Amino acid sequence: MKTRAHGHQNRRERPRFGATFLAVALVCLVGLILITRELRLSIVGIPQSNLPAAGETTLLLGVIILGSWLSGRLIRRVGLPPITGQLLFGVLVGPSFWSWLHRPEMSLINASQIVSLQGPESLAVVMIGLVAGAEIDWPFLRNKLRVITALAAGQAVLIFIAVGFVAFIFLGSVAQSVIVATIAVTSSSAVSVALLREMRHPTDFARLLLATTVAKDLFLVLAFSVVLFVVAASMTTTTAHQAWYWIALHLAGSIGVGVALAFPLRWALSRIERRMTAVVLVTAIFLTIFCATIGVAPLITALTLGYTARNIAPLATASFFATARRLFLAVCCVFFAAAGAHLNLAALAANWVVVFAICAVRLAAIWMGATIAAGANGLTPTATRWAWAGFVPQAGISLALAAQITVEFPNEKWSSSLATIVIACITLNEMIGPIFMRIALRKVTSLK
Repeated sequence: MKTRAHGHQNRRERPRFGATFLAVALVCLVGLILITRELRLSIVGIPQSNLPAAGETTLLLGVIILGSWLSGRLIRRVGLPPITGQLLFGVLVGPSFWSWLHRPEMSLINASQIVSLQGPESLAVVMIGLVAGAEIDWPFLRNKLRVITALAAGQAVLIFIAVGFVAFIFLGSVAQSVIVATIAVTSSSAVSVALLREMRHPTDFARLLLATTVAKDLFLVLAFSVVLFVVAASMTTTTAHQAWYWIALHLAGSIGVGVALAFPLRWALSRIERRMTAVVLVTAIFLTIFCATIGVAPLITALTLGYTARNIAPLATASFFATARRLFLAVCCVFFAAAGAHLNLAALAANWVVVFAICAVRLAAIWMGATIAAGANGLTPTATRWAWAGFVPQAGISLALAAQITVEFPNEKWSSSLATIVIACITLNEMIGPIFMRIALRKVTSLK
């Protein structure tokens, strides 16, 4: 009996896939896609653009999920977080990397195909929002509100001042510097929840980082609308009132819709006990379509819905959110591989001096602000030392705010170049941020 139990334990601890197997499988997957593409063009004579849209999207989605999963497992063998591998896979198969090398024909996914993945990306964003919101419970938020406020405010003030000063040195414009500094304050709730889900039992430290990131980003969406209002007003344009009105309404509407939908979701889940996977997927698809139809932000709406539903009916929604967490691996594969395919490496290379300067100053400001705030609120020395690492990643909301630059200032010559610099900064933070945060989550086991 003892021998059998020991054998079962060994089987559980034995790694399921070795690094060699994962590498070979990944190479075979990419090779198979390349061979299939060449055969289709040379023998069958069907150009890629003539494939049915639904079939092409399904094929791309399958390749992304499988390739991203293999890359994540492979990169994990060297001690890096799986989402780093998923990002790198997206970079290697996307158009930006090969266009930068002047070999666009080598990309597995071209720019037009990335557009067809907007639907799956939006669905992944909704799933991330639901899981992230469900990870924050009201008692924890109430008990840690002072720490969360201190961490968010400490970073925000220092980042805004330091990054704004450096941006002004390079750009020579107060208005542009304020825009860059505001976006630099944002972090990534998607990265936070992805790394948190890697842990078997998320620690209070991990939940604190996620709660701080979510609270800070929600506030910054509104703050950014104020920045656009002030900048546009200083240029005596009419876009100021439009920017303030639409962005503020967008945020309020997204939060309101999330809260309102939590009550019918609670009612439905109290009467549904089976087929929970189908229920989660139908809910996510409905939320994606509904948000696109009425024009609210899917991530903020899903965050609010997940948080509200989880806290008003923890027992009724427990099975729903447990199922959503089980589906989270596939969600991460889609989201981070697509994010990698979107990364603008050409912009990063063209503006590397200003980008590295801004990112370095941002990193230093995050470290100083988070360390001071954590120490002042009685966190353990280890938590104080590593609190900064959870706020380095950027994605999602940061990119959405960067896109608003060209939308709100279409007639300004500087808007396109400024958006390029901001997106390049986000690209760098998106690549290095998960590594720092993974180290922090492994180092810190308790808050106090």
